[in-house]
Amino acid sequence: MNGSGFQFDANQSYQLDAIASIVDLFDGQPKHANQMVTTLRGSVELAQPDHSTLDIDLTQEVGAIGNRLVLDRDLLLANLQRVQDRNGLEVAPSLAGDALDFDVEMETGTGKTYVYLRTIFELAARYEFTKFVILVPSVAIREGVSASIRLMREHLEKLYKPRGITFDTSIYSSKSAEEVQCFATATNVQILIMTIDSIRGNANTRIIHQARDKLNGLRPIDFLKATHPVVIMDEPQNMESQLSQSAVGELDPVFTLRYSATHKKQRNATYRLDPVDAHDLGLVKQIVVAEVAQKGADATPYIKLVEVRREPSWVARLELSCRKADGALERRIVSVKQHQDLSDARLTNNPIYEGWRINELSIEPARIDLTAHGFLHEGESIGASGDAIHKEMIRETVREHLRKESMLRVKGIKVLSLFFVDKVSGYLGDGANNDDANGNFVQWFDEVFLEERAKSARYQEMLPYAPSELRRGYFSQMKRGKTAFFQDSSGMTKADDDAYELIMQQKERLLDENEPVRFIFSHSALREGWDNPNVFQICTLREMSVETERRQTIGRGLRLPVAKTEDGYIRVADRGIAALTVVANESYTQFADALQREYKDAGIEIGRVRRAEFSKIPLSDENGLLTDDQLGYQRSVLVWEHLRDRGFIDKDGSVTSKFQPNQLGFDLGLPVDIVWAESMIIELVQRANIGQYIKRVSKRKPRVLNKQLYSSPEFEDFWERISRKTTYRVRISREQVVENAIRAIREAPNIDALRIQVTRAGVKVLRGGATGEELGTRSAELKGSYELPDIITELQGATSLTRKTIVDILIGSKRLGEFIGNPNDFIAMATRVLKSELAKIVVEGVQYEKIAGSVYELRELQKDGEQEKERFLDQMYKVQNTRKTDFDYVVFDSNVERQFAELLDSREDIKLFMKLPAKFRIETPVGPYNPDWAIVKQEEGGDRVYMIRETKSTLDDSKLRPTELGKIQSAMRHFQAIGIGSYGRSVPGAWGL
Repeated sequence: MNGSGFQFDANQSYQLDAIASIVDLFDGQPKHANQMVTTLRGSVELAQPDHSTLDIDLTQEVGAIGNRLVLDRDLLLANLQRVQDRNGLEVAPSLAGDALDFDVEMETGTGKTYVYLRTIFELAARYEFTKFVILVPSVAIREGVSASIRLMREHLEKLYKPRGITFDTSIYSSKSAEEVQCFATATNVQILIMTIDSIRGNANTRIIHQARDKLNGLRPIDFLKATHPVVIMDEPQNMESQLSQSAVGELDPVFTLRYSATHKKQRNATYRLDPVDAHDLGLVKQIVVAEVAQKGADATPYIKLVEVRREPSWVARLELSCRKADGALERRIVSVKQHQDLSDARLTNNPIYEGWRINELSIEPARIDLTAHGFLHEGESIGASGDAIHKEMIRETVREHLRKESMLRVKGIKVLSLFFVDKVSGYLGDGANNDDANGNFVQWFDEVFLEERAKSARYQEMLPYAPSELRRGYFSQMKRGKTAFFQDSSGMTKADDDAYELIMQQKERLLDENEPVRFIFSHSALREGWDNPNVFQICTLREMSVETERRQTIGRGLRLPVAKTEDGYIRVADRGIAALTVVANESYTQFADALQREYKDAGIEIGRVRRAEFSKIPLSDENGLLTDDQLGYQRSVLVWEHLRDRGFIDKDGSVTSKFQPNQLGFDLGLPVDIVWAESMIIELVQRANIGQYIKRVSKRKPRVLNKQLYSSPEFEDFWERISRKTTYRVRISREQVVENAIRAIREAPNIDALRIQVTRAGVKVLRGGATGEELGTRSAELKGSYELPDIITELQGATSLTRKTIVDILIGSKRLGEFIGNPNDFIAMATRVLKSELAKIVVEGVQYEKIAGSVYELRELQKDGEQEKERFLDQMYKVQNTRKTDFDYVVFDSNVERQFAELLDSREDIKLFMKLPAKFRIETPVGPYNPDWAIVKQEEGGDRVYMIRETKSTLDDSKLRPTELGKIQSAMRHFQAIGIGSYGRSVPGAWGL
């Protein structure tokens, strides 16, 4: 990839899981299904041979090369159930609906488009599906998908060209509807992007339904139907109307895949990555809320119209300044009837409202007529010091932007800020474009920016531009003749689509350091698809009261940022960098609570323990060692019911006050066969609330580097000793590998043979659908009906074992008959078993020896340490003896690490300690390893002992995954090889110092 493009990581496990979840639904589908169906298809004797209106086979008429699915619904259901159990989803008793619809739920910003594009190619590689239609709800999302494919093309070609897959993409246009013929007849992978509006309606409203001379009198829709495309719906919740669903059915898809962050209607849930998962895994930015709100009692009458109701009687819900029992004032929402005095003791008991009444209420439009003011519309307020608050919100955003830009520019990260305004006139004023805009927001921004920039020479050097060059407004633009003008809009109009194409199509330009624009003003909430990875600040210069407003707002900036490097743009997951600051006119707690309500209202299980919460807990084997197998949905439900019955959660899954894991002697009282998982269950229950992922901006603090430490001779000696490089070799016994692998494969569960439903004779596909007479059906195994994959090559690629070794293992297992009956599942089982056995044997035979060089050079450490790293206070321990370590705060990832840092800080015999940075990595046979702590201890007699410690919650090896244990065991041998004899695990109560 050239240096100006986006770099994509092909190995992100959560994305691979989402891709595999769909691909595995069709296990057993043979590669050459078209040929097989043709072979099985017989001829039919028509009951009425003189039937003159009989349609011919549509596929043959258009010359279509399409998709064929030969699996029966029973096998699809079995595959779905296996995938659901693996992914911790409720296991469905049957397939939902008559059509084959499958849901994939992925939180905004986690790469949904990348996932479904990769899924297309995996389906093509594994099953030879070649025709795909991506269906989107709007022109803007269509353009976004097209832009994504353009950015990913080189990446996708690099992955799939070696596998013999080429592809073409196109956008359906009614102006060139004849191009569907190329889509239908091409032999390679075809991807067609369409809006739902292009197929909704009939021949009178859509060209796709009209017969075309250039298509031999057929309709464009006929060519699409003939291919039985795989339909991929992007944001299907916006295509749920009956008209939209019937339009999807007209494509006659072989199956439909539905990708969204929030599905209004659930079909067959296949994969789920919800907001909590995304935050937990560090796949999106952390959310920071900077609150800008008036403090102190209102000096003038403050009134905000929240809502007008007429059921059961006419009433207006107003936010007013009400007097509490102690005489203090606070804003509360109260219900007010027509002609009721607002100073009434039952409402506000505040004499400032004397004489204020509602003279009239209206639903359409939603407004009230107030004495001494006039009309007040829903969402509007008076007496709120609004101008002053908005100006300070802009100032806070500019300050945050300048601070971030000074931090991140050296890392190749351009910082963007996004403002949402209540009215376009607030930005444009009397102007018509960005150059002559003079609204209040523009005046305040220009004034504030100049003031804040003048505070630092660094800021002036970074951004020497005029404020007008740095800001841009994106609003709906309407044209009347040759005159263009802007308008307020909801973000749901064609005018919006036209206006926002620039922000979608010029993403690279916005990220270019040489492009001055950094501050973007917009009116609408920017629907799905409109975001940029480097939005670090979002300022809401309007009330956020509409359902899903907060989620839509933060969704525009959740995507992980990108840095420009010599290799192109790469994602940055560092939590010290990847933080989104929302500047809002409500408190941190109000924002967090309201955001959680929005998630709940959208149907996302958040703020409570889900029945499937414990599905992915790893199982232990008969020796008590953790394995790669999981608890699964059914056993997760049993754990959930146990917690409910014991009163730790209520019937809705909300955590009760009885759940107090920090109390001495706390116990879940789990059954004996699951008690080993108690710590993992407690951790999952604690993570059931989104609020912990939203931070106060005031709780953020940069760490200060102890520069003298890095430059001291003592530290240089210490660093040279602990960072020495090694190389390793592995001595293993081939006989032992073969013996262990044969035993493990023999003990693995049976692999059931695949089957399909075969219809004998009488089957003919006609334009009007399937017709003819079925002579009989039977269920047949797929043995010999498909091409067997090269199991030796696949296992060799996964394990690096020799072909002879693999052949000996497979023959010795005496289970190759199951491979013939179900090749893909058998290969998956064998791969998993071989990797697990190799991990155990390899670690036992690894030998390290010291070589020249360092795993992390001291000069790199010094350079990285001087670059400011920000963390939140709840993630850091404040060091008391700052001379003993490299920063004034130690970042910790768990309570055990916090306790250990506190212990090291307080012990007099500990002369130096540091949390080793992520770049300090040791190579092991089971992957790179980053130790936790490096320590210098002074013992009696003045001897200095160098220690490396790994902090864990237990010393029990059986509680660690095989790869995790393998890394620790390998690291011990590495440190022995470089002369560091004191390496070990530290746990509460047995710190081992």
